[in-house]
Amino acid sequence: MASNFRYRAGVVKTLSLPTAADGTVTKHIEVGDLTYVSSAVVYPASYLSDAGTAAQNRAAFAAAFCGVALHKTGLQTSETSAKLTTDPGYQLIATSGDFEFPCAATSWAPGDLVGVYASASACSDQQVAQVTDMTEAIGIAKVPYNALGTSPTSIIVELPPRFVYAAVSSAQ
Repeated sequence: MASNFRYRAGVVKTLSLPTAADGTVTKHIEVGDLTYVSSAVVYPASYLSDAGTAAQNRAAFAAAFCGVALHKTGLQTSETSAKLTTDPGYQLIATSGDFEFPCAATSWAPGDLVGVYASASACSDQQVAQVTDMTEAIGIAKVPYNALGTSPTSIIVELPPRFVYAAVSSAQ
């Protein structure tokens, strides 16, 4: 998916994490990608190994979730030369704040749990879904007043720092 600046409000805390040394994975990190940490290296959600089911994929991602990519790193699939950022060897990640992500048309209530959108075989880099299991959650829905009682196709997600630091510290 193309880079999409998803920040909407709130205090943003950042974390700088190393990218894969060979540069292959960084070709797919775009602004706005949901990311996770494995062996102290940051990856986009779609790079996560298949855990079996959509629920298992969401839970596996949530356990290693670190935040939202704030800059593009490396060449993207369709690029032949860097348009914005080359691979500096690290990725700047927003670990808190409010970010707007696309979702399936769903009726949301303030405080609903939000997880990465996942199929039975993969996670999405820039789409979220409503979840009911805390082990699958990466954030909390902030529903605008005018969206109450409707089924919006995007939702503002508050990233509480407590979701982030456990995953980062356990990966190091």
